[in-house]
Amino acid sequence: RLKFVAISVEAKAITQWDRPSEEYMMKQYKVYDALRENLDHIAEDACGSKVLMTDRFDGMARGASKFVFMNNQRVYRSSAIQGALIGVAIAFVVLLACTWSILLTVFATLSILATLVSVLGILTMFGWTLGSVEAILISILAGFSVDYVVHLAHAFSHNYGTLEERIIDTFSEMGSPVLSGMITSVLASLPLFACSLQFFEKFGSFLCLTILFSWLFANFGFMSVVATIGGAKQHPSKKQEEK
Repeated sequence: RLKFVAISVEAKAITQWDRPSEEYMMKQYKVYDALRENLDHIAEDACGSKVLMTDRFDGMARGASKFVFMNNQRVYRSSAIQGALIGVAIAFVVLLACTWSILLTVFATLSILATLVSVLGILTMFGWTLGSVEAILISILAGFSVDYVVHLAHAFSHNYGTLEERIIDTFSEMGSPVLSGMITSVLASLPLFACSLQFFEKFGSFLCLTILFSWLFANFGFMSVVATIGGAKQHPSKKQEEK
């Protein structure tokens, strides 16, 4: 009785040297999966089991599978997006709790989103592809990005006086600490560039870019918007004196 049959099909649309998009690979997968379904009844009659389809290429690095890679990309993408959105949502709640101002919270969250988009854009220009390490780093990006903007937003929300006085007091109180934190964090990430392990090397690049962009958007983006549309805030004690 026949127990095993192997059929090799050469795919002209898929080679071991290219890396097609997930959408294109899904179309190809459906074509070959339809062929597999057509052969299922033949295999069941002859071998007693259904067809098992693989797409391994001989000599390909680590015997990688295009269809497995396609599925992994979908998982990495959904995990990265979900993690980033959860991080931004948590940052929004933290900012709201620190400032009790919807306006400041929205602008601070936009600063975080700008950092996220900028870091992803730079890493894409560096030639990074989405994998397990990149998905993890994207998930924690919002947590790193909230550090500086939350200090500035909290300080501004608790300062009183005219708009100009509040801006000056905010930078007087938090400008130097935030700058010092940025410098120390960037310096701490530099040794990671020399690591031989890929995770630590990528984490160093990710950390350095995230810190730089979050500091830039917090100081020159968020505070500029606040200085443009913010307002004065009278101290509660003066309100009582007027009454």
